[in-house]
Amino acid sequence: MAASERKAIADGLRALARGDANLDVKPLAGHPGWYRLRIGSWRALYFSDADGIVIDRIVNRRDLERAVDTLS
Repeated sequence: MAASERKAIADGLRALARGDANLDVKPLAGHPGWYRLRIGSWRALYFSDADGIVIDRIVNRRDLERAVDTLS
C-alpha cells in the first residue's frame, strides 16, 4: 500500500470519527449494525457501540465479499 493510500485511509477514518457529511457509507446487507466506508479502492468495515465507532478491518475492494462473510 502506497503512502498516499495510507494517508487517504487515515483522513477518511478521521472524517468518519468527526461525523462529516458526504462520506460514502453503506450498511452491509445481511449484517445488521455493520457498515462499510469506501475510501478509494479500500473499504473500512465498522460498527458503532456505546464507546463509539469500532473499525473491524480495512480491506481492498476486491476482498470485500470474503471479508464480509467472516464478520461475526
